[in-house]
Order: sequence, then C-alpha cells, then structure tokens
Amino acid sequence: MTKKAVLSKLATRIGQFKRYGYDLPASRKYILEKSGIRNGTVLEIGTGKGHLTKLLAKKNLRAISIDLDPEALATAKIHLSTAKAGRRILLRKMNAEKLPFRTRSFDHVISVDFFHHAKNPLRCLREMMRVARKILTLADLNRKGMKIMDLVHRSEGKKHATPAIPLSTLRKYLLKNGFIVKSYRHTCHQIFIAQRRSL
Repeated sequence: MTKKAVLSKLATRIGQFKRYGYDLPASRKYILEKSGIRNGTVLEIGTGKGHLTKLLAKKNLRAISIDLDPEALATAKIHLSTAKAGRRILLRKMNAEKLPFRTRSFDHVISVDFFHHAKNPLRCLREMMRVARKILTLADLNRKGMKIMDLVHRSEGKKHATPAIPLSTLRKYLLKNGFIVKSYRHTCHQIFIAQRRSL
C-alpha cells in the first residue's frame, strides 16, 4: 500500500470513529496532557497505528515505541513521517511481556489501548513497572469506547479484541506494588497515572 493510501485509510478511520462519538486525536492529546510528559525518556507500549507516537514526535521527545505487529509498525512509520519530527522516535518489534531494558531505564512509560489486546496483561504491567523510573500512564477503552471500537471493526468485517481482565485490576495491582494512582475519565477512556511512592 502506498503512503498516500495508508494516510487516506487512517483519515477515513478517524472520521468513522468521530461519527460514532470517539474523537481519537482529541483523546490522545488529553491522555498525553494528563500524563505530564514534558521531557525525559519515554517508552510507549503498543504503537498501534502511531496516533500517540506522532504526538510524542511533535513534542520532540526521545522515545522508543514497541509493538508485536509488523503491519501496525509499518503503518505507524508512515504516520510518523507526517510529523516531520520523528528522528528521536524509534519503532521496534518487541514483546511487552519481556522487555530487554534495564530496570528504571525510562522516565515515563505509557500505553494507550494496549491492555485489551494483551494476552498476559499483568505480566506486561510488571515489566512496565520495572522499567519506569517516574511515571507510568495506562489508558484503555471504557465501555463506550469498546462499543464504538466493536462497531468500527464489524464494519470492516473484523472482530475486535476483548480484555483478559478488567482495568480496575491493573489499578489495584499498581496500588499494591507501591504506586500512587490518579484516575481520570475521558469520553472513551479510563486513564491511570501512576507514580512511585519513592523514586
């Protein structure tokens, strides 16, 4: 697929989400704002089509973004090229269940719409907690968001992933393991901003 075709498909999908009540770009901006990421090193778990990755690039942040799906990474690379600021962003094919990074090697770790795809969400969360030095941001679809995502996937002849565990379990796990967690809601998302009690 050509670059033009990929970008056209992305724009069409964003428009479809918006018609159902999910403003994807506004949602990503809100999540990034709440995360408090202004500088430092960033690890993004679950690149997807690169919506958040593009925002990180526009802020000229130094980041690594990982995903297991090579097709998603290829789309994200094209999406990222439109930011004209992607030289500090590295895209990597990687499994979030076993991250090859040193403990507390990133100032910020963030994931958006990743956990409902994860086969072993707590294993992924443990790894994210391990490599995060300061802040861990988890955002995933709430009931409204899941319903909209299901509608869009069905219109494409696909079936959308369902979460292995509820989001509340992730919050409880963070609290149990020494993190202070602030919760926020956006139109289609539940957001947890977790900070270590001691750095």
